[in-house]
Amino acid sequence: MTLSLKPLLLAGSLAAMMPAFALAGSNIPLPDAGFAPEGISHDAAGNLFVGSLAQGRIIKISPETGDVTEFASAGANGLVTVVGVHVEGNQIYACSSDPGISALTGTASPALVSFNTETGAPTGRYPLPEGGIFCNDIAALPDGTILATDSFVPRIYALKPGADQLETWLEDSRFAGEGFNFNGIAYDDGAVYVARYNTGTLHQVDLGVDGQAGPIADLKMSAELHGADGLTALGDHRFLIVEGGGLHAGARGALLGAVVSDGEVKLEAISEDLNVPTTATVIGKTAYVVEGQLDHLFDPEAGSPDPYRILAIELPGKLQ
Repeated sequence: MTLSLKPLLLAGSLAAMMPAFALAGSNIPLPDAGFAPEGISHDAAGNLFVGSLAQGRIIKISPETGDVTEFASAGANGLVTVVGVHVEGNQIYACSSDPGISALTGTASPALVSFNTETGAPTGRYPLPEGGIFCNDIAALPDGTILATDSFVPRIYALKPGADQLETWLEDSRFAGEGFNFNGIAYDDGAVYVARYNTGTLHQVDLGVDGQAGPIADLKMSAELHGADGLTALGDHRFLIVEGGGLHAGARGALLGAVVSDGEVKLEAISEDLNVPTTATVIGKTAYVVEGQLDHLFDPEAGSPDPYRILAIELPGKLQ
Protein backbone atom coordinates (compact mmCIF):
# COMPACT_ATOMS: atom_id res chain seq x y z
CA MET A 1 0.00 0.00 0.00
CA THR A 2 1.36 3.43 -0.93
CA LEU A 3 -0.23 6.43 0.72
CA SER A 4 0.78 10.08 1.00
CA LEU A 5 2.46 11.07 4.26
CA LYS A 6 1.47 14.74 3.96
CA PRO A 7 -0.35 16.18 7.00
CA LEU A 8 -4.05 15.48 7.21
CA LEU A 9 -6.31 18.52 7.17
CA LEU A 10 -8.62 17.31 9.90
CA ALA A 11 -10.66 19.55 12.16
CA GLY A 12 -11.23 19.40 15.90
CA SER A 13 -9.27 20.08 19.03
CA LEU A 14 -8.80 17.15 21.37
CA ALA A 15 -5.95 18.65 23.35
CA ALA A 16 -8.14 21.01 25.33
CA MET A 17 -10.35 18.16 26.48
CA MET A 18 -7.69 15.65 27.52
CA PRO A 19 -5.37 15.49 30.54
CA ALA A 20 -1.65 16.11 30.16
CA PHE A 21 0.29 12.88 29.73
CA ALA A 22 3.76 13.08 31.22
CA LEU A 23 5.14 10.51 28.77
CA ALA A 24 3.70 12.21 25.69
CA GLY A 25 5.98 11.55 22.73
CA SER A 26 7.65 8.56 24.39
CA ASN A 27 7.15 4.94 23.39
CA ILE A 28 6.15 2.76 26.35
CA PRO A 29 7.85 -0.64 26.72
CA LEU A 30 5.87 -3.58 28.10
CA PRO A 31 8.45 -5.57 30.04
CA ASP A 32 6.60 -8.91 30.09
CA ALA A 33 7.83 -10.84 27.03
CA GLY A 34 4.77 -13.12 27.15
CA PHE A 35 2.10 -10.43 27.51
CA ALA A 36 0.93 -10.20 23.86
CA PRO A 37 -1.07 -6.92 23.98
CA GLU A 38 -4.09 -6.14 21.80
CA GLY A 39 -6.69 -3.67 23.14
CA ILE A 40 -6.00 -0.24 24.65
CA SER A 41 -8.07 2.55 26.17
CA HIS A 42 -7.65 5.38 28.69
CA ASP A 43 -9.62 7.02 31.49
CA ALA A 44 -10.21 10.71 32.24
CA ALA A 45 -7.05 10.88 34.34
CA GLY A 46 -4.91 9.63 31.45
CA ASN A 47 -4.29 6.12 32.78
CA LEU A 48 -3.79 3.63 29.96
CA PHE A 49 -5.42 0.19 30.17
CA VAL A 50 -4.02 -2.63 28.00
CA GLY A 51 -5.27 -6.21 27.69
CA SER A 52 -3.28 -9.42 27.16
CA LEU A 53 -4.17 -11.97 24.49
CA ALA A 54 -1.97 -14.70 25.95
CA GLN A 55 -2.40 -14.18 29.70
CA GLY A 56 -6.04 -13.08 30.08
CA ARG A 57 -5.33 -10.01 32.20
CA ILE A 58 -5.41 -6.20 32.02
CA ILE A 59 -2.63 -3.83 33.07
CA LYS A 60 -2.77 -0.15 34.00
CA ILE A 61 -0.08 2.36 33.03
CA SER A 62 0.31 5.57 35.06
CA PRO A 63 0.32 8.87 33.12
CA GLU A 64 2.72 10.43 35.62
CA THR A 65 5.40 7.75 35.84
CA GLY A 66 4.73 5.16 33.16
CA ASP A 67 4.65 2.49 35.86
CA VAL A 68 2.86 -0.72 34.84
CA THR A 69 0.60 -2.26 37.49
CA GLU A 70 -1.91 -5.11 37.53
CA PHE A 71 -5.51 -3.94 37.03
CA ALA A 72 -7.35 -7.22 36.44
CA SER A 73 -5.40 -10.38 37.22
CA ALA A 74 -5.27 -13.41 34.91
CA GLY A 75 -8.71 -15.01 34.68
CA ALA A 76 -10.49 -12.28 36.67
CA ASN A 77 -14.22 -12.17 35.86
CA GLY A 78 -13.69 -15.04 33.42
CA LEU A 79 -11.03 -13.35 31.28
CA VAL A 80 -9.37 -15.76 28.83
CA THR A 81 -7.98 -13.82 25.85
CA VAL A 82 -8.48 -10.07 26.25
CA VAL A 83 -9.18 -8.44 22.91
CA GLY A 84 -10.89 -5.01 22.74
CA VAL A 85 -10.78 -2.70 25.77
CA HIS A 86 -12.98 0.38 26.23
CA VAL A 87 -13.34 2.83 29.13
CA GLU A 88 -16.74 4.50 29.53
CA GLY A 89 -17.15 6.68 32.62
CA ASN A 90 -16.10 4.65 35.67
CA GLN A 91 -16.44 1.34 33.82
CA ILE A 92 -13.91 -0.51 31.71
CA TYR A 93 -15.33 -3.04 29.27
CA ALA A 94 -13.27 -5.85 27.76
CA CYS A 95 -13.95 -8.49 25.14
CA SER A 96 -12.91 -11.92 26.42
CA SER A 97 -12.66 -14.59 23.73
CA ASP A 98 -10.89 -17.92 23.28
CA PRO A 99 -9.01 -18.48 20.00
CA GLY A 100 -6.79 -21.10 21.66
CA ILE A 101 -3.71 -18.94 22.28
CA SER A 102 -4.16 -18.20 26.00
CA ALA A 103 -2.83 -19.98 29.07
CA LEU A 104 -6.48 -19.90 30.21
CA THR A 105 -7.96 -21.51 27.08
CA GLY A 106 -11.09 -23.51 27.90
CA THR A 107 -11.77 -21.90 31.28
CA ALA A 108 -14.68 -19.59 30.33
CA SER A 109 -17.05 -18.84 27.47
CA PRO A 110 -16.67 -15.73 25.24
CA ALA A 111 -18.22 -12.65 26.84
CA LEU A 112 -18.21 -8.91 27.27
CA VAL A 113 -17.00 -8.21 30.81
CA SER A 114 -16.76 -5.05 32.91
CA PHE A 115 -14.81 -3.71 35.87
CA ASN A 116 -14.83 -0.55 37.99
CA THR A 117 -11.95 1.65 36.82
CA GLU A 118 -11.18 2.90 40.33
CA THR A 119 -11.22 -0.37 42.26
CA GLY A 120 -10.79 -3.03 39.58
CA ALA A 121 -13.80 -4.89 41.01
CA PRO A 122 -15.83 -6.92 38.47
CA THR A 123 -19.16 -5.25 37.70
CA GLY A 124 -20.65 -7.50 35.02
CA ARG A 125 -20.19 -10.48 32.72
CA TYR A 126 -22.33 -10.81 29.59
CA PRO A 127 -21.89 -14.02 27.53
CA LEU A 128 -22.32 -13.74 23.77
CA PRO A 129 -25.87 -14.74 22.80
CA GLU A 130 -27.19 -17.17 20.21
CA GLY A 131 -23.99 -19.02 19.34
CA GLY A 132 -21.68 -16.01 19.45
CA ILE A 133 -18.02 -16.89 18.99
CA PHE A 134 -15.48 -14.06 19.17
CA CYS A 135 -16.05 -10.78 21.05
CA ASN A 136 -13.56 -8.38 19.47
CA ASP A 137 -13.98 -4.61 19.83
CA ILE A 138 -16.18 -2.16 21.73
CA ALA A 139 -17.83 1.26 21.33
CA ALA A 140 -20.46 3.30 23.17
CA LEU A 141 -23.57 5.10 21.92
CA PRO A 142 -24.67 8.48 23.32
CA ASP A 143 -27.42 6.88 25.43
CA GLY A 144 -24.88 4.66 27.21
CA THR A 145 -25.50 1.52 25.15
CA ILE A 146 -22.31 -0.51 24.73
CA LEU A 147 -21.74 -2.19 21.37
CA ALA A 148 -19.38 -5.11 20.73
CA THR A 149 -18.38 -6.81 17.49
CA ASP A 150 -18.28 -10.57 16.93
CA SER A 151 -15.64 -11.39 14.32
CA PHE A 152 -16.74 -14.85 13.26
CA VAL A 153 -20.55 -14.80 13.13
CA PRO A 154 -20.39 -11.77 12.31
CA ARG A 155 -22.64 -9.60 14.44
CA ILE A 156 -22.75 -6.47 16.55
CA TYR A 157 -24.16 -6.95 20.06
CA ALA A 158 -25.70 -4.30 22.31
CA LEU A 159 -25.71 -3.96 26.09
CA LYS A 160 -28.38 -1.38 26.85
CA PRO A 161 -28.23 0.71 30.04
CA GLY A 162 -29.49 -1.37 32.96
CA ALA A 163 -29.63 -4.60 30.93
CA ASP A 164 -28.22 -7.85 32.29
CA GLN A 165 -27.58 -9.53 28.93
CA LEU A 166 -26.43 -8.76 25.41
CA GLU A 167 -28.80 -8.66 22.47
CA THR A 168 -28.04 -8.82 18.76
CA TRP A 169 -27.99 -5.25 17.40
CA LEU A 170 -26.94 -6.01 13.83
CA GLU A 171 -26.70 -9.16 11.71
CA ASP A 172 -26.81 -8.94 7.91
CA SER A 173 -26.05 -11.50 5.20
CA ARG A 174 -23.95 -8.99 3.23
CA PHE A 175 -21.20 -9.44 5.84
CA ALA A 176 -20.82 -13.19 5.37
CA GLY A 177 -17.20 -14.23 4.82
CA GLU A 178 -14.32 -16.40 5.96
CA GLY A 179 -11.78 -15.67 8.69
CA PHE A 180 -11.67 -12.58 10.94
CA ASN A 181 -14.56 -10.39 9.83
CA PHE A 182 -16.04 -7.57 11.96
CA ASN A 183 -13.31 -5.89 13.99
CA GLY A 184 -13.00 -2.22 15.03
CA ILE A 185 -16.13 -0.24 15.84
CA ALA A 186 -16.78 3.43 16.61
CA TYR A 187 -19.66 5.91 16.91
CA ASP A 188 -19.71 9.34 15.26
CA ASP A 189 -22.46 11.84 14.52
CA GLY A 190 -25.53 9.61 14.43
CA ALA A 191 -23.94 6.53 12.94
CA VAL A 192 -21.91 3.47 13.90
CA TYR A 193 -18.86 2.59 11.82
CA VAL A 194 -17.46 -0.94 11.70
CA ALA A 195 -14.27 -2.20 10.04
CA ARG A 196 -13.98 -5.62 8.41
CA TYR A 197 -10.59 -7.26 8.85
CA ASN A 198 -10.92 -9.75 5.99
CA THR A 199 -12.06 -7.26 3.34
CA GLY A 200 -10.25 -4.12 4.55
CA THR A 201 -13.45 -2.10 4.30
CA LEU A 202 -15.43 0.33 6.45
CA HIS A 203 -19.21 0.30 6.77
CA GLN A 204 -21.64 2.90 8.11
CA VAL A 205 -24.76 1.92 10.06
CA ASP A 206 -27.13 4.80 10.73
CA LEU A 207 -28.86 4.94 14.10
CA GLY A 208 -32.64 4.72 14.11
CA VAL A 209 -34.72 6.97 16.37
CA ASP A 210 -35.02 4.13 18.89
CA GLY A 211 -31.28 3.45 18.94
CA GLN A 212 -31.60 0.36 16.76
CA ALA A 213 -29.51 -0.31 13.66
CA GLY A 214 -30.76 1.56 10.61
CA PRO A 215 -29.69 1.69 6.95
CA ILE A 216 -26.25 0.30 6.10
CA ALA A 217 -23.81 1.93 3.67
CA ASP A 218 -20.83 0.06 2.23
CA LEU A 219 -18.25 2.84 1.99
CA LYS A 220 -15.84 3.11 -0.94
CA MET A 221 -12.18 2.92 0.13
CA SER A 222 -9.62 5.23 -1.50
CA ALA A 223 -6.87 2.63 -0.97
CA GLU A 224 -6.61 -1.06 -0.17
CA LEU A 225 -6.26 -2.05 3.49
CA HIS A 226 -4.64 -5.26 4.70
CA GLY A 227 -6.23 -6.21 8.01
CA ALA A 228 -8.47 -3.33 9.13
CA ASP A 229 -8.26 -3.59 12.92
CA GLY A 230 -8.72 -0.80 15.48
CA LEU A 231 -11.05 2.13 14.72
CA THR A 232 -11.05 5.39 16.70
CA ALA A 233 -13.57 8.21 16.10
CA LEU A 234 -12.16 11.75 16.24
CA GLY A 235 -15.40 13.59 15.47
CA ASP A 236 -16.79 15.23 12.32
CA HIS A 237 -16.58 11.98 10.31
CA ARG A 238 -12.84 11.63 10.95
CA PHE A 239 -11.16 8.50 12.28
CA LEU A 240 -7.96 6.68 12.97
CA ILE A 241 -7.73 3.20 11.43
CA VAL A 242 -5.10 0.71 12.54
CA GLU A 243 -4.04 -1.46 9.62
CA GLY A 244 -2.83 -4.76 11.07
CA GLY A 245 -1.10 -6.08 7.96
CA GLY A 246 -2.13 -9.72 8.40
CA LEU A 247 -1.40 -12.75 10.57
CA HIS A 248 1.48 -14.21 8.53
CA ALA A 249 5.15 -14.12 9.48
CA GLY A 250 6.80 -10.81 8.69
CA ALA A 251 3.54 -8.85 8.44
CA ARG A 252 3.71 -5.08 8.96
CA GLY A 253 1.02 -2.45 9.42
CA ALA A 254 0.25 1.25 9.70
CA LEU A 255 -1.70 3.98 11.47
CA LEU A 256 -3.99 5.79 9.04
CA GLY A 257 -6.19 8.85 9.13
CA ALA A 258 -9.59 8.51 7.49
CA VAL A 259 -12.21 11.04 6.41
CA VAL A 260 -15.69 9.83 5.46
CA SER A 261 -17.48 12.01 2.92
CA ASP A 262 -20.20 11.27 0.36
CA GLY A 263 -19.93 7.53 0.82
CA GLU A 264 -16.14 7.39 0.41
CA VAL A 265 -13.32 6.85 2.90
CA LYS A 266 -10.27 8.95 2.05
CA LEU A 267 -7.16 7.44 3.66
CA GLU A 268 -3.77 8.96 4.37
CA ALA A 269 -0.88 7.38 6.23
CA ILE A 270 0.25 8.84 9.55
CA SER A 271 2.88 6.21 10.40
CA GLU A 272 3.91 3.16 8.37
CA ASP A 273 6.00 -0.01 8.78
CA LEU A 274 4.61 -0.75 12.27
CA ASN A 275 5.08 -4.20 13.84
CA VAL A 276 1.57 -5.61 13.35
CA PRO A 277 -0.32 -2.91 15.27
CA THR A 278 -3.79 -3.65 16.64
CA THR A 279 -5.56 -0.71 18.28
CA ALA A 280 -5.06 2.91 19.34
CA THR A 281 -6.30 5.42 21.88
CA VAL A 282 -5.83 9.20 21.66
CA ILE A 283 -4.74 11.53 24.46
CA GLY A 284 -4.22 15.17 23.48
CA LYS A 285 -1.98 15.32 20.41
CA THR A 286 -0.77 11.73 20.68
CA ALA A 287 -2.11 8.38 19.49
CA TYR A 288 -0.95 5.47 21.67
CA VAL A 289 -0.75 2.47 19.34
CA VAL A 290 -0.30 -1.14 20.43
CA GLU A 291 2.20 -3.21 18.46
CA GLY A 292 0.48 -6.55 19.00
CA GLN A 293 2.70 -8.66 16.70
CA LEU A 294 -0.19 -11.08 16.10
CA ASP A 295 1.82 -12.96 13.48
CA HIS A 296 3.89 -14.46 16.31
CA LEU A 297 0.74 -15.89 17.91
CA PHE A 298 -0.92 -17.30 14.80
CA ASP A 299 1.98 -18.27 12.50
CA PRO A 300 4.47 -20.82 13.87
CA GLU A 301 7.08 -19.66 11.36
CA ALA A 302 7.15 -16.15 12.86
CA GLY A 303 9.35 -17.19 15.81
CA SER A 304 9.62 -15.13 18.99
CA PRO A 305 8.23 -11.57 19.01
CA ASP A 306 10.28 -8.44 19.49
CA PRO A 307 9.86 -6.72 22.88
CA TYR A 308 6.27 -5.51 23.12
CA ARG A 309 5.65 -1.77 23.26
CA ILE A 310 3.07 0.96 22.89
CA LEU A 311 4.04 3.53 20.27
CA ALA A 312 3.44 7.23 20.96
CA ILE A 313 2.67 8.79 17.57
CA GLU A 314 2.08 12.52 17.25
CA LEU A 315 -1.01 13.28 15.21
CA PRO A 316 -0.49 15.61 12.25
CA GLY A 317 -1.87 19.07 11.64
CA LYS A 318 -5.45 19.85 12.54
CA LEU A 319 -6.00 16.24 13.57
CA GLN A 320 -4.66 17.44 16.91
